[in-house]
Amino acid sequence: MDLNNFLYSGFKFSAEEDLLKFKFKMLNSVFIIVAFFSALFGLLSDLGINDIGPIHSKVNYIYSFLTIMLIFFLRSSKENYTLTVHSLLIISLLTFTSALIFVPQDEFRMIWFYLLIFVAYMVSGRTSGMFYTLTSIAIILATNYFIDLQLSNIAINSGILGLLIGSFLSNVYTNKISNYEESLRKQNSSLSLLASTDYLTGVMNRRMFNEISAHYFQTAQKNELHLTLLLLDLDHFKKVNDTYGHQAGDQILKHFVKILEGILNKSDILAGIGGEEFAILLSQTNSDEAYILAERIRKKIENDFIKYNGEEIFVTTSIGISENRKSDTEFENIFSRADMALYQAKNEGRNRTCHADDTLSSPHASAHRFILDYSI
Repeated sequence: MDLNNFLYSGFKFSAEEDLLKFKFKMLNSVFIIVAFFSALFGLLSDLGINDIGPIHSKVNYIYSFLTIMLIFFLRSSKENYTLTVHSLLIISLLTFTSALIFVPQDEFRMIWFYLLIFVAYMVSGRTSGMFYTLTSIAIILATNYFIDLQLSNIAINSGILGLLIGSFLSNVYTNKISNYEESLRKQNSSLSLLASTDYLTGVMNRRMFNEISAHYFQTAQKNELHLTLLLLDLDHFKKVNDTYGHQAGDQILKHFVKILEGILNKSDILAGIGGEEFAILLSQTNSDEAYILAERIRKKIENDFIKYNGEEIFVTTSIGISENRKSDTEFENIFSRADMALYQAKNEGRNRTCHADDTLSSPHASAHRFILDYSI
């Protein structure tokens, strides 16, 4: 097992889990340090080199053993992270309390509580950090009240003040990291949204549609489900832009999308795939059902208009439909048939809906459509 594999508990982390990845690395680093040095302190005490007493020596061995157990527990699931952290903090608190009580010869034993607080903030966050700060202070005060810790009041007060200062600084640092993480998450979310949507209409773009449609296609073919594609193109849109300007064209596209969103179900996939052309992917819907929906869309567009500079601008849409077939090997098969059906709808006069099964069988139909449509 290499070191990185160990530090990440054998897990893979996505880009969105970057902070969690760091926390796993830090937690496993703490495990290594704790397991090694707690066992070492117990061994040195048993050898008479660094006496910490028979009771606390055994506590250190137990501390080391439980830490190793937590390493394996964490490796079983990412979901175990929170429970593992709190288990470590609790057994650490008990171990350091043992040192406070059973190792009176160590005048600096309160320093272990500083490490506890720092680790709590680092691997668990502000709430845990503040909790273990107050708990550590309460343990020190209560223990000193009932047991003679052989520490002066100045040492106790200085130790508590140091814990408060350390907690405050750790809190400030942790808060800054948390704010930075949230800001970075929002920026990544915004960038992801921009990369997957059309900047003008806000609908899914061609790149994202290709990814999703491929997934839907595989699911539909595997489970023998209906999957139907509608390709829609606004008729004579170039003429609209030339006559009224591109701002009017932009308003028409936005209005067109708004109409579609008002008709489609939430489960339907709507995407802008280029200029005035859009795609609608309908899962578990056959071509006959899709035709009814397409006609509803077409008639709604036909009878609607936008007002621009005091003029009413009407547009129509042509629609091509294709359903998946058992012989299809990729989504492109469905797309090509829908594209040919759209070509036929435009070739027959536009403002109409055509099934792929009704299209011309010419192998040059799709290419012919490209030349015809984009030259008008």
